[in-house]
Amino acid sequence: MTIRSASINVWRGRAYLPVQAHLQSGAWLDVGPVYSAVLQPDELEAALEQVLALGNPQLPNPTREEMRRRKDPLLAATKARSWYELARTGAAYSISWTDRGVWIEMSRLDHKGRWVWDRAKQRILPPDAPLSEIVAIIPEDVRTRPEVMT
Repeated sequence: MTIRSASINVWRGRAYLPVQAHLQSGAWLDVGPVYSAVLQPDELEAALEQVLALGNPQLPNPTREEMRRRKDPLLAATKARSWYELARTGAAYSISWTDRGVWIEMSRLDHKGRWVWDRAKQRILPPDAPLSEIVAIIPEDVRTRPEVMT
């Protein structure tokens, strides 16, 4: 069972960390605010601490109409024109704290150019892993993706 969740999205050499709400359905939704940091472990750790301090608010499931009208806070923060543009030249990371460990998922592109989780790159750390160890994984992976830095 996921106790808390955070995401780090990297685009054009910067990291964007939105606050995530936990919906009644069990899904997670970026709601903002979105914190931004350079891709240095200490800056990432500080931004992640801010996101975690706000927690994961519990929200009812939005209606289809609400989702249609919704302006995504991550797209607004990055100024990307679309999810396609963000995915094509960016990377997404999901961090989930559970009673069994800290799960770090890393994105790859599927055949349609969408982000999907790359199970081969998944990392699982002990439940008490320090934030410094968790965030150090992000710049390490980004270095293998030159398209994310431009």
